[in-house]
Amino acid sequence: MGIAVICGSSRKNGNTETLVNRLIDGLDAVKIRLCDYHVKAVEDYRHSEGSPVYPDDDYRDLLSRILDKNDIIFATPIYWYGMSGLMKHFVDRWSQSLVEIGRDDFKRQMSTKTAYVIAVGDDVPHIKGLPLIQQFQYIFDFMGMTFGGYLIGKANQPGSILNDRAALVSVNELKQQLTANKRWKA
Repeated sequence: MGIAVICGSSRKNGNTETLVNRLIDGLDAVKIRLCDYHVKAVEDYRHSEGSPVYPDDDYRDLLSRILDKNDIIFATPIYWYGMSGLMKHFVDRWSQSLVEIGRDDFKRQMSTKTAYVIAVGDDVPHIKGLPLIQQFQYIFDFMGMTFGGYLIGKANQPGSILNDRAALVSVNELKQQLTANKRWKA
């Protein structure tokens, strides 16, 4: 089953992805960089008559890649005190999956997952990033997912996350937790 990591950064190999790479090295994990895919914004059809017509983009493929995993890690830079736009588009599209024909059990499938969050920011992220963590908590609660934990790193310049010793320790601790609890070794 393994781990799906959803990377919401628009910059490849940035500070958020550096933490992700340290975490999943040696684990059975698939890394999905949202910047490599096209996910359109959600269109709200909840109160429309007739069958909704959803965009033809990469969303369904990405969703199928995470549904067969036990753990999902949401990794995002902290942009304006929230998740990245790429991540928000992806999560917003869950509204589609909750009502789309053929996905009747989407919420049930997601409720079997354990979710984690990795967030990296610069403006006092351990305090100002907490509303982002709370937002994810509400999302996971709504979907019935288990929230396994989070880590917040402080970085701005490329590579500066390597100066955040607390974040590096937290990555190692999370890796040990995933390995001990789930045995996700490759």
